[in-house]
Amino acid sequence: MKTCDICHKPIGIFNKFRCVDGYICKDCYKKASRNYTETIAEKTLDELRMLFEQPESSEEDFCVTGRIGNYLLADQKNKKICVLNNRMTTGQVSDPEFYAAEEITECFLDYQPRMALEELEEKVRRREEGTVDFLKVCIKLKHHKRKEISLISNPVRIKSYAFRQSFTFAKRIEEEINSLMEEQETKGE
Repeated sequence: MKTCDICHKPIGIFNKFRCVDGYICKDCYKKASRNYTETIAEKTLDELRMLFEQPESSEEDFCVTGRIGNYLLADQKNKKICVLNNRMTTGQVSDPEFYAAEEITECFLDYQPRMALEELEEKVRRREEGTVDFLKVCIKLKHHKRKEISLISNPVRIKSYAFRQSFTFAKRIEEEINSLMEEQETKGE
């Protein structure tokens, strides 16, 4: 029987994960893929071993209960979010960022040109002409910190599929974060 090249536990046919020069078990894959947020297919065993030598972080108590595209993971159980920071939204490879609901003070959509959200929703629904220069979800944190999830960074037509899809994701992200914040507030009362 094949064994994991990291922890040396036996692994079966259906619960092994391939990297460049070997196979690892599901438990090792969870940590190597940063809680299932990245692939390991192009990483070597040496790179994976280095990941295992890093100190434990807040990722360990994060239980994925929801996912919104490649932007956000939610943990309803522990009242946390994970911003995935994928290359498409940040322009660079960076580690996922974890935030507890109690750290978040506000979450809202930011877009240009400015108009009421209801007006933008109506334009999207009617597939009207016009462009939006950018679209992002802004997350205000305690101690005057701020995290932005950029969904569109260049001008795009409102009636385009790309904008409509991004707008849907942005609204879902905002709703999920606001829902976690509300649950945290009611839990704290």
